[in-house]
Amino acid sequence: MKTLAIVIGNNEYHKGATLDNAVNDATAISEIFKRLRFDVELLTDITKEDIPNILDGLIAKIDGYDATIIYFAGHGFELDGENYLASINCQIPPAGVHSAGADSIKISEILKIYSKNPNKVNILIIDACRRTFNRGTTLGFSPIQSPRGTLIAFSTSPNDGASDKGYGEHSIYTGVLLDYLGRERLSVEALFKKVRQSVYTLTNGAQTTWEHTSLISDYYFNDGQLVYSLSIPYDESVVMDQKFSESSDFGEIITAFKSYNYYTQNDALEKVLKMNLTSLDKNQKFILGRNILQAANGGARDCIKFIENLSNTLIPFNESNGENHLLNGILFEIYFDSNGNFRDDKKSKFFEEVLRLRKKSQFIKSFDFIGTLLTAQNDNTIYIPSATDDIHDVDVVAVEKTMKTFSGEEKRQVISKVSINNIDITKEISSYNFNNGNKDTLLDHLSNYLCIPKDLLKINCTINLEKIYFDRDTVVSW
Repeated sequence: MKTLAIVIGNNEYHKGATLDNAVNDATAISEIFKRLRFDVELLTDITKEDIPNILDGLIAKIDGYDATIIYFAGHGFELDGENYLASINCQIPPAGVHSAGADSIKISEILKIYSKNPNKVNILIIDACRRTFNRGTTLGFSPIQSPRGTLIAFSTSPNDGASDKGYGEHSIYTGVLLDYLGRERLSVEALFKKVRQSVYTLTNGAQTTWEHTSLISDYYFNDGQLVYSLSIPYDESVVMDQKFSESSDFGEIITAFKSYNYYTQNDALEKVLKMNLTSLDKNQKFILGRNILQAANGGARDCIKFIENLSNTLIPFNESNGENHLLNGILFEIYFDSNGNFRDDKKSKFFEEVLRLRKKSQFIKSFDFIGTLLTAQNDNTIYIPSATDDIHDVDVVAVEKTMKTFSGEEKRQVISKVSINNIDITKEISSYNFNNGNKDTLLDHLSNYLCIPKDLLKINCTINLEKIYFDRDTVVSW
């Protein structure tokens, strides 16, 4: 269902009426709406000059959508039976009905637009009336009747106030709402009932949310389209794959891959290769890629062969638009764990086999995908795989010393520092078992730790590294 969301948050009212969290609330709501693949317009600290554009824009755009959502966080009030959403120009409390009308959005104007579109799903969410003033009164809303096809949700009951705080950096209402918006296949009415129950409980009965609905059609904020983040266009259950659960033949296959039993894992791969692969959606292909690499990393023979022959085994998974969700899953598994977090110890056992594909044009979208995620880590030790073969210099500070051993004395090269891009990685590299290793051994361990192909690494050191030893006074040795 194509959905337009207009999200408004106002903090910067005049002195004495400013709010702390309305913009935070609106920003967070806009982010989850984007993850739900809605078309989102985020507006913060709107002025009275913005109001005509907001209403005219809604009129112009509503025909192009199946559903529209307006979310407002800020001050709201009622005067002479009319309900207002205040711009930051509005006096709080309002000086009078005429100034309020000039400086605020009349809810009746929004509902008038909605009433002309009764066959659509129209939702108005208002987290307003958020401050109690020094005079001891709280501005509230008068009761509202929603036109057909419309649901109106308030953070409070009529004539009550609502808190701007209470849930971290969010109001209690929006904080709870954010917890529920991502729930899959939770109808809009059921969702707001859950919000009401939670807000009532968390405020010890001090705040009761309120809705009025005349919806005709069913509506689900998340009908299965929620993605983990905008840069990771896959469901949370496959990004945080420890949460994955699917009661289907495919779900049984993934369970088999997670069995830590070579024979079961090999059988699972055989079943996959006999499937009609076009029946798998992108999330299934993504988690399949992750689990094939996991099984190969654990030693499952057929999965190892699959990974070692990726140039051919990936072909059936190529999409017409250039995507390869299976390869995306494999790449993601190298760098990110079962909670979707960046790995401290990358899964590097087969990374060279995987990264060889970076120069093949048919896989460019997959390497763009992982490159975006790695760049976001903002870590200069991370290699971003690309078709360009740039050399990565590793500087090694070492001196040669004669050391006593069980067999006598021998010369060793004692390393005190290893760095890349001026970042010290000595402690991390020294944790590997060198066992009198040489420069090639160091190269292997650097490649493994950094996930950089060995042919793209160059070690710079003033002495030959033939028998390496790490200075125990400088680092924690293996």
